[in-house]
Amino acid sequence: MIYVEKDSSNTIVLTLNEKALLASPYYLFVFENEYDTTVAPIELYLENTSTATDRYDLFTLIEGDGTGADVELTKGQYTYTIYEAASQPATVTDTTGDIVEFGRMVVSSETVVFNTIYD
Repeated sequence: MIYVEKDSSNTIVLTLNEKALLASPYYLFVFENEYDTTVAPIELYLENTSTATDRYDLFTLIEGDGTGADVELTKGQYTYTIYEAASQPATVTDTTGDIVEFGRMVVSSETVVFNTIYD
C-alpha cells in the first residue's frame, strides 16, 4: 500500500525491478479514484532515483496545487497500476511493457491531534 500526504513531498519505496522484464525500464503510474469513477485515471511518470535497484526502487511524488507539484489528488482511496516501458511513456497507450505492480493507495491530509483529559 502507498500512503500519500497532501501538499507535501512523498517518498515511495517499491520493488518493481524484480518483476520487470526490461533491462532499464521506465515506470508509468496510473491512479484511479475508487469513490469517484467519473474522474479520468491520472497517468504520471515518476523517475526511479534508487541507487540500488536490485534491492528497491525509490520515487518521489510531490502532491499539491502549487508550482512544482507532480499531481493534485483528492483525499481518499485509489487503486494504482504501474507499467514498465522501454522509453519514457506519455500515456498508458504508449506503453508496450507489462504491468509490474498494482495495489491500493491512500491520500490523506495532516493528522489532527485532539486534546483529551489524559494529556
